[in-house]
Amino acid sequence: MTTTDQPRYAPNTVSEEEFVKTVSDMAREVWDFHNRWGFGSGHFKDATPASIIARRKEILAEEVRELSEAVDEDDTSGVLNEAADVLFVAIGHVEALGTAGLEGVRYVTNKNANKTEKTHAIRQDTGKLLPKEGKPHKWE
Repeated sequence: MTTTDQPRYAPNTVSEEEFVKTVSDMAREVWDFHNRWGFGSGHFKDATPASIIARRKEILAEEVRELSEAVDEDDTSGVLNEAADVLFVAIGHVEALGTAGLEGVRYVTNKNANKTEKTHAIRQDTGKLLPKEGKPHKWE
């Protein structure tokens, strides 16, 4: 592994406990929000995953646009709030998908937990973690 392929380590600035609790609190509120407003998995009981997200994707797109605008304007408060809005809506997507959404979370969590320095490297120009083998187009 060359020096440029090595991960840039810096310790997290918040505790694991605080991070997990805060994100968990948001997930609980998403569940409650969906239940209160009828936006959640019960509303989409017989729909396909693609049709559920098709109905919701503009909500996420709007939040991503607002985050991008805050970044472009160097608006610190906007960046902080819009990043959280993106997460709130993304968690909402998962809840709206019901059990299948939770299966997706488990799959992605496990997939990322299994990435190692042996199998993956950071693409320096984008900061993205990519597989060392199998997807050469992502390194171009």
